[in-house]
Amino acid sequence: MEVARNSKMQEFQVRRLEKEEHFRTRKLWEEVFSEDTTEFLDYYYSVKTKENEIYVIEDEGEIVSMLHLNPYQMRIQNKVYPTHYIVAVATHPSYRRQGLMANLLNHAMQVMKQQKEPFTFLMPASEAIYKPFGFEFVYAQERCKIRGTKGRDEALSFSFATKEECGEMSAFANHILERYDVTTHRGKEYYQTILAEQESENGGILLARQGEKLVGVFCFANEGYVEIREPLFADEEILYQAVYYLTGTESEEVSCIGFGNERKPMIMAKVLCPELMGDLKTMKVFLNEVV
Repeated sequence: MEVARNSKMQEFQVRRLEKEEHFRTRKLWEEVFSEDTTEFLDYYYSVKTKENEIYVIEDEGEIVSMLHLNPYQMRIQNKVYPTHYIVAVATHPSYRRQGLMANLLNHAMQVMKQQKEPFTFLMPASEAIYKPFGFEFVYAQERCKIRGTKGRDEALSFSFATKEECGEMSAFANHILERYDVTTHRGKEYYQTILAEQESENGGILLARQGEKLVGVFCFANEGYVEIREPLFADEEILYQAVYYLTGTESEEVSCIGFGNERKPMIMAKVLCPELMGDLKTMKVFLNEVV
């Protein structure tokens, strides 16, 4: 059991919450991450907390520091491994600079290592916070601003995805991604979760088809402006026509994350079990963020 101490030398223990206790962390989330919407938190606490793990430190029954581990299946070359994505690392302002975050992080990494997870990863608020714990940037996210192109291919059609189409999206995505050494394994459940997440941000998943054949999958949010995420497509022109479908114009510029010439360091990772990395002695790239 990891232990931290406050200025009064009171011992704080790291504890893994039971599933029925996960909702108790929402108060701290709302205090620390005030930019997140009620709709997003409703989604997160009704969907993600059903499957994740949450470690906390409490003081007199109140959660004062937390760390969430969200599960993802990651493919390393030809083998799929269970891993966890670290999110919502937060400490109440009154309890900061006392080592609580370090204790939570070290404890969680030790558990994941014992579970034989090859690595863990996160999206850092600051590189300096996680560098001392052995995290390194492994993925630079592509992004750009693009405008749509009016449809030129009459055989190309668009529709908004339903839960029933998540299996088809999974098969399409994993075929597109198979040329990469390290990537998220996108099963049916992955797209069910992503669909719910996008809908919590007034978006969804746009599908492109040529006849019956699926040729494009575009996650998007629309909170005052359109943002395309994780675009996967058989041909680049399909992306521009998808933008036109979402905006209805060739003049409106939208953000596209996961495609473009601009590259921003985004994901840091720490290898926990090097022996599971195959001939990848260090991880050099992830494809697409997985929050």
